[in-house]
Amino acid sequence: MSIEEEIRTIAKDELQTQLDDIEKRMRSSFRKESNEIKEQIQAVSTQMEDLGTLVAELNLRTEKLEEDLSNRFGLVVKLRKYTLDQLMSEYKRLTGTLRPEQEETPENAEI
Repeated sequence: MSIEEEIRTIAKDELQTQLDDIEKRMRSSFRKESNEIKEQIQAVSTQMEDLGTLVAELNLRTEKLEEDLSNRFGLVVKLRKYTLDQLMSEYKRLTGTLRPEQEETPENAEI
C-alpha cells in the first residue's frame, strides 16, 4: 500500500469515527427531545381530559340551573294565575253582594 492510500485510509477512518460520533450524539439528542415532547404531550392530554371533565360538569350544572329557572318561572306563572283567580272570585262575591242591594234600592225608591 502506498503512502497516499494509507493517508486516505487513515483520513477515511478518522472521518468515519467523527461521523459516527456525531450520529450518536444526534440520535441521543433526538431521543432526549422526543421523550421530552412525549412527556409534554401526555401532560397536555391529561389537562385536556381534566378540562373535558370540567366542561361536562359545567354543562350539567347549567342544565340543572336552566331547569330550576324554568320550574321557578312556571311556579310564578301559576301563583299569578291563582292569585288572579282568587281576586276575581273575591270581586264577583263582592259585586254579587252589592248588586242585590242596588236592585232593592230602586224598588224601595218606588214605594
